[in-house]
Amino acid sequence: MRFQKYLKRNIYKPYRYYYLDYEILKNHIKPDFGPEDEEIFKSMLDENFSRVFGFVDSKQTELNRRCDQLYKSTYTNKLNLKITALSEEMRNFSEFIRINVVGFKKILSRHDKKTQFNLMGEYKSKLKEKIRNLESLDDLIYNSSKVVLKNSKIKTKKESGTTFIRRTDKYWVHKDNINSLKFFILQNLPIYVFTQNKDVQDFESWNKDTHDTKVSSVYLDNENFDLYTDRIHKVQNAEAIRIRWYGSTVPDVVFIERKRHEESWTGESSKKLRFMIHERNVNGFMAGRDVWEDVKSLNGEEVRELYTEIQNKIVQQKLRPVVRTYYKRQAFQLPNDSSVRLSLDTELCMIKETNSSFSWRREDVNTEYPFLQLPKSEIVRFPHGILEIKTQGVDETKPDWINELVSGPLIEHVHKFSKYLHGCAVLYPMISEIPYWLPQMATSIKKDSWDSEEGYKEFENGVLIDIPPKETFNSTLNSTINTLNTTDTINSELISPIDTHGKKIAIPVRVEPKVFFANERTFLSWVQFAIFLGGIGTAMLGLGESKAGFSGIILITVSVIFSFYSLYLYLWRAGMIRKRHPGPYDDIYGPPVLVCVFLLAMALSIIYKFPLKRI
Repeated sequence: MRFQKYLKRNIYKPYRYYYLDYEILKNHIKPDFGPEDEEIFKSMLDENFSRVFGFVDSKQTELNRRCDQLYKSTYTNKLNLKITALSEEMRNFSEFIRINVVGFKKILSRHDKKTQFNLMGEYKSKLKEKIRNLESLDDLIYNSSKVVLKNSKIKTKKESGTTFIRRTDKYWVHKDNINSLKFFILQNLPIYVFTQNKDVQDFESWNKDTHDTKVSSVYLDNENFDLYTDRIHKVQNAEAIRIRWYGSTVPDVVFIERKRHEESWTGESSKKLRFMIHERNVNGFMAGRDVWEDVKSLNGEEVRELYTEIQNKIVQQKLRPVVRTYYKRQAFQLPNDSSVRLSLDTELCMIKETNSSFSWRREDVNTEYPFLQLPKSEIVRFPHGILEIKTQGVDETKPDWINELVSGPLIEHVHKFSKYLHGCAVLYPMISEIPYWLPQMATSIKKDSWDSEEGYKEFENGVLIDIPPKETFNSTLNSTINTLNTTDTINSELISPIDTHGKKIAIPVRVEPKVFFANERTFLSWVQFAIFLGGIGTAMLGLGESKAGFSGIILITVSVIFSFYSLYLYLWRAGMIRKRHPGPYDDIYGPPVLVCVFLLAMALSIIYKFPLKRI
């Protein structure tokens, strides 16, 4: 479906007079397009700019005012209907902005392609300026969340702050879809702001400026990247160890976390365990010094075992900082109820830790997104947002609205995506195995029907590239126009390449105990047949005939050969299973030879009239 048809079919009727006149602008672009036509086209384009963004300004002010009024109102059933209607309109409003920005981009591209004039450079800056002057849509997100939380009955549920057992599914979100996704989620969950006192939610003080959503983590590994290898192959008890903090600066207290993978056959769930430690003691902890009293004062006695296990692993395996991840996170959850939690990470960057001063982090990097001071070999700017859907419960049933979201066009499922694995694979060329999702970045994840007209490539000559935005804006609306920045000179200097030639794509192979048992059963079946042949050969030796005795010796010899061959197959397959090799595991020579020998044994038995039933 072409964009023009899509726009006609998906116009939100209350806003129908304020959309971009895409069809009129498109029809004005003709083969004999001259200077006079260019002036008329620019005048029409300016008029569309003023109409669309003038409406956006007024509508955003109106929606914020409606949120304030609903927040001050007393809860009634009628008020609940108004809240639902407001959430639906905010979703349509974000879609209105998205589709019009895409329309402006497409009409400018068509103009430059079909005529001798170039307007993309001029109007690209105008488009960015319009969006830069808008108040962030995050204002609406926080205001609407205040309304929902104030007028909802929040159930209280005590939870541990150091242990997290959840089922997590991860998805990529195209930047054009981020705002639409936020407002879809807001129809079902409010934004979640962490407070020290979980029983008190000071909704009045919530806003996008006071809520610092930046998250930074430093991951540890050794020179051989043993933790990376175990994690990428999903080995039982594979661990990831990181140091995490929240906010624009490194606080006095940080978290040391361990994520451990558990196979489903164990009956255990993967866990994230962590404890707090003062930042000044992190280097000592990693060096093996005793800082337990500090950790105990912050966490209590219950983290003693975790403290010891992590410190021993760091010291014994000589772990060091290898990759830092940075992103902005917005979480959506009911307070004190983590049965359903969604988190959206944007502005994701993976940074190479190159600190040579034996510190747990490099000092020249803080949270200055997009980190323009770093060379392209030390940073990866991820092109998509990351949505994590986390659920808790005995069964795996998900709410209907989550099933609708998963099956819709806003997100793309990426099984077991890992920021740590992605960062290591790109930033360290010596790593020979890369995650399976890297080739997936070569195709567009947008599912809009008009996007089939224009594809884009992230792989060029075997090199994976990701192009970051030229600059960061306070408004989250900048995500809708980042695709306009790909031709900027500065962006070509920020490309982060990875040479994929000669690299192996690691595909996780699920290995359960029953796989080893199946290998043993196959081995025993071979041994059983070898015993059968040996029994026939021994019986023939006892007949006293020279020909029968000679045939018996042959069968006994073959049975011994088959016994050793079956042992070889058993050990070969067991080794491949332990290494999680994808295969093949089949034996193309053994079974045909086995059938031929079996037929020969039967023929000899008949020739010498040997009664098989006596064996």
